[in-house]
Amino acid sequence: MKAKSTILLLYIAWVIAAVMLVFAAAEKQPDSFYTLLRWVCCAVFAYSAVTSFQMKRMLWLCIFTTLAIIFNPIFVLQLDRNQWIIADWFSIGAMVIAAVVFWKRSRT
Repeated sequence: MKAKSTILLLYIAWVIAAVMLVFAAAEKQPDSFYTLLRWVCCAVFAYSAVTSFQMKRMLWLCIFTTLAIIFNPIFVLQLDRNQWIIADWFSIGAMVIAAVVFWKRSRT
């Protein structure tokens, strides 16, 4: 039962992060939005990395750790807007693919 609640919490976190990333990629937002986005995404990706480790999904551990580093709010990467848009869409894609992979794993 614990695994299913962990996956559900992870899915909710991914939806929140994905919606924020779509807004970030779609149009220019205020700087405060991007700061909040980095905090939210870093936390979501760090939680995803921990969950991946617990599920023994080492590839996903690497992917989510990398995303947590990219979106960390303390040491901000100096990327231009186009590079951030690519990172946003890549992150959304990673969460969608992970959702399918984790769902299949939790059902078996």
